[in-house]
Parts: sequence; structure tokens; C-alpha cells
Amino acid sequence: MTDVQLNVGLQVIGGHAFRDCTALRSVTIPSTVTELGQSAFHGCSSLSEAIFRGGERLLEQEFFARGLFSRERGLLNQGKLDNILYDEDGGFPFRECPLSAVKISISWAVSERMARLTSECKVSVEERIRNLPCLELMQDGNVLAGFPLVRREPDNEAEDDFDGEDGDSFIQDTNLATARSVYEVLQLIAFHELKESSILIELAVWKSKINVDRAGADCRVAIPGPAKSLIMEYCGFTGFLRPAMEGA
Repeated sequence: MTDVQLNVGLQVIGGHAFRDCTALRSVTIPSTVTELGQSAFHGCSSLSEAIFRGGERLLEQEFFARGLFSRERGLLNQGKLDNILYDEDGGFPFRECPLSAVKISISWAVSERMARLTSECKVSVEERIRNLPCLELMQDGNVLAGFPLVRREPDNEAEDDFDGEDGDSFIQDTNLATARSVYEVLQLIAFHELKESSILIELAVWKSKINVDRAGADCRVAIPGPAKSLIMEYCGFTGFLRPAMEGA
């Protein structure tokens, strides 16, 4: 086996399940998996790619809910990620693998919004993703965010790690590099959405004009709240523009 894509519905990858599978290069883990058993991928000497689907559970949802106000915010939900990556004894399932980063799908937050853009705008966003560090656009349209795997060598005088091998390994967003890349993509998507929404709002305002007897008068009726909500929801701004909408 060189490329393993596990089925949705799987909840646990048992201990030593793929141990010493030296041909394995890539593994895709579905969103339903909640536990990786002890040494599940230990000794997979060719394994350089681990993809986690369903990034909603592994990433901070507040980052996406705040939209353009997420600058300098962390993206990883470290607690939930650690619960999956480490067993009850703190063992890391990818020991003795050449894995340098873990990739987490952010397609639910990016691809769905991109699908609503015009073809020209979509190409613009895809090009930005390809040129940003820590992001990857796959052939099937999925977008992955990469987080570096940091290895800390054990203390030679007190080396008590599992099997006496490499030291602790953990996933982190070094200097928020991945978060900044995701922010740039969301910012560009919002820019294109704003262009579309401005046309929609202009149309709504034009439709709300009323004619009065006085010559030259241009009176406008406020856009109904439900209409504004629908426009903002369509454009993906409902979360962080709600206060402004309610106070308008």
C-alpha cells in the first residue's frame, strides 16, 4: 500500500495498525476518526503526508467566524488535535516517519465560498492559494492547510521515550504562518464577495426608490431587514456584520 484513504465512518485506527508499512507514502484520515492507536504508523519510513479531513473539529471556529477580524489569531485547536494525535500515555503514532507536517482540510470554509464566485474571481483565489506558504490546492478542489511537525530530541541523560526513539513530537503553527495564509485567502474571497454584494445592494436600493409628486425628489425606502439578512448571508458576512446590520 502506498496511498491509503480511509472511509468515512471509521472512528478508531488501532494500535500498530500500519506499523512498518514501509511503502506507505500518504494517508487520508476521515473526519469521523477520534483516536489513533499507539504506534499506529510507527516505522512507516516512506510516510511523508498525513491528511486530516473535517478541519472543523481541529481548527478554531472563532477564527472563521470573525472573518476579516481574525488577523493575528491562532488557527489550531490544540486540545482537540492532541486528543487525536496522542494516546493516553502521550505516545505519538507517527514515530520514525519522515513526516514533516500534518495537513488539515479547510475546504468547508474556503471551497464552498469559492464555488459561489464568478469563474474569473475563482481563478484569482486559486492562484493566490498556490502562491501562499502552508496551503495546498488539490486536484479535486479541496484546500489543505499545513502545520509543521516539530520534533524535540530527548534528554540523553533521561531518555525514557517509547522504545527509546526520537523525542516528543508536536504540531504547531510556527509564527502563525499558516493562519496568516488562510487569512489572506479569506480576505481575497471577501473582496470578490463585496464586489458582488455591492451590485446586489445597489439593485436593492434602486428597487426601493419611490416616486413623489415633488420634482427632483429622490426618496428611498429602507431595505427591509430580512432582505439585508439574505444578502449578507449570501455573501458570507452574517457572522461579523450582524451588529452593523442590526444597528442600521
